[in-house]
Amino acid sequence: MQITFNPHSPEDCRTIAVLFDARAARMAQPETATARPDTPLADDLTATDTPDSDIVPAAYQTDTPDTPVWTPVAEGAPQYIQGEVTHADDTDIHGMTHDDAIHSTPASKNADGSWRAKRGQKEAYEAAIAARTAPTGMPMPQPAAEAPATPPAPIDYKTMADRFVAKMSDPDGLPTDHGTIYAALQIGYADLETNQTSIARLDAYMDAVDNGDDHDACVRHALGSV
Repeated sequence: MQITFNPHSPEDCRTIAVLFDARAARMAQPETATARPDTPLADDLTATDTPDSDIVPAAYQTDTPDTPVWTPVAEGAPQYIQGEVTHADDTDIHGMTHDDAIHSTPASKNADGSWRAKRGQKEAYEAAIAARTAPTGMPMPQPAAEAPATPPAPIDYKTMADRFVAKMSDPDGLPTDHGTIYAALQIGYADLETNQTSIARLDAYMDAVDNGDDHDACVRHALGSV
């Protein structure tokens, strides 16, 4: 048997040493069975030359990479990384599951977490997102805003003054004298003709008089009305 090896290779030297040790051990043992015929192998060894060692020649070693292998494919075709698993039933940022009709295949997502749109299905894709994210249920009716209160029409001073003078002329027209009424209603003489608050209080006071109230009740009514 002819063995070719590289004497400068440590691995080849170890392999040759193992082979010689194994052959020497077998030759030293008595033969108890018919020796198997030597079957040539690819590296000029025979079936009976298999070393009894954990050291295996490079020809018998198998390399299995532990990391995913990226294999380029034709441009435009889907590319995968070995070990990558895509779950089509996952939901995206909008809560939508993958739909082959509007989403790209194989399933993949944009940077914002939404499914990638299928080519030519942009309108259907956006419509599906709008339908998914639209608020559900009928909106609750909001109560109408209350209309601003209409301010009372201003009271004409002359009309109020004529009414007050007529009551002063009637012995039973007013429960007390006009000075006491002015003081209780905080009315001044100087601006009475133009002060709409004072005019309104006097008018409200006379309304209470017409209802039969006494002075104190008329004052409370006038101050509470204006």
